[in-house]
Amino acid sequence: MKNKIDLNKIKNASRQLSQKTEKEKNLFLQNLSDILIHNKTVILKANERDIFNAKKNKLPAAFIQRLTVDWKGIEILQTKLINLQKLKSGVNSVLEEKLLKNGINLKKVCVPIGVILIIYESRPEVTIDVAALCIKSGNAAILKGGSEASYTNEVLYTCILEAMNKSQIAKETITLTRDRNTVINLLKQNQDIDLVIARGGCEMVEKVRSQSKIPLLAHSAGGARIYVDKSANLSQAIDILINAKISKPAACNSLDTILIHKDISDSFIVKLLKRLDESGVTVLYKTTDWDTEFLDLTVSVKIVDNADEAIGFINKHTKKHSEGIIAEDQGIIDKFTESIDVAAIFVNCSTRFHDGSEFGFGSEIGIATGKLHARGPVGLQELTTYKWEAYGNGQIRK
Repeated sequence: MKNKIDLNKIKNASRQLSQKTEKEKNLFLQNLSDILIHNKTVILKANERDIFNAKKNKLPAAFIQRLTVDWKGIEILQTKLINLQKLKSGVNSVLEEKLLKNGINLKKVCVPIGVILIIYESRPEVTIDVAALCIKSGNAAILKGGSEASYTNEVLYTCILEAMNKSQIAKETITLTRDRNTVINLLKQNQDIDLVIARGGCEMVEKVRSQSKIPLLAHSAGGARIYVDKSANLSQAIDILINAKISKPAACNSLDTILIHKDISDSFIVKLLKRLDESGVTVLYKTTDWDTEFLDLTVSVKIVDNADEAIGFINKHTKKHSEGIIAEDQGIIDKFTESIDVAAIFVNCSTRFHDGSEFGFGSEIGIATGKLHARGPVGLQELTTYKWEAYGNGQIRK
């Protein structure tokens, strides 16, 4: 799909969308939900073609897992679209208001970011998430999905076009391109594109970062570490660790390293290793590689002397995505949460909850691990900014 990108039309579509009411934008979400279900067979067949090609090209199993869309996946997309309708975008709401001494009424107003370029790999459901979140938050979007998901993405984009047409939203509001050269050029258009979001592997994200003249939201790598303190509920700890590792090994919030306090290591490790083995997980018990994001059923284990050693280890090896602690000692928990520099910390629960839908955002475009504008799941709020409006009655500055 080498469609010509007309940034003027996209900017105009963005301005038109910013004037749409919440009801009008929710109509798009409902129409898209209905159209996805109506076209489920076509979507699944397109995805089968992408998976066939991926296997033919011998892509990794974790990659194929992220590429796969099944009937359950379509139902999840529908649920997210329904949940998103229940949320308020906040667009045009007054975030702050005050009357200045000179009589000027000053308002801080929530507004859409504008035009967003989203570049992503493998996960076709991102195509729907992006369209839903951007239209709900009043933003136009240019999508560049990975070539490995091209058939699925094109079918999903056809559904989006149909939903926009049915909802009287300009077709330029959401644009899909497959042309890499077009994207390279778009990354230089900082006068017309307001934000770039990159979602994919470290190599892709760093390439986008190096080429972009536009502000970027992204995470370069994922994978989590969880520290099990001597004060932990050990039965609960095993369930949390198993879930964090096996519920979706290819996810960026899955568990890569388990840190165990030395005082409980002897009794705890035997039970833990048994459960990991029963779950088909390969355990690296004596390793020097603490930085690999496994994305499969592999986990490393390290014994630490205390919480301070665990904190130091995590801050050294963290990807600033997801980290966790299992403990009952509130002092240790407080020290851990105050000391770890990361987008999200999980206390006595699985790191697999690091997700926009699980956080109640309706959906997400990705996880941001930087510190400016957005951190963690990028949802509706993270797709807005604000402007100041000053209302006077003839005041002049002296």
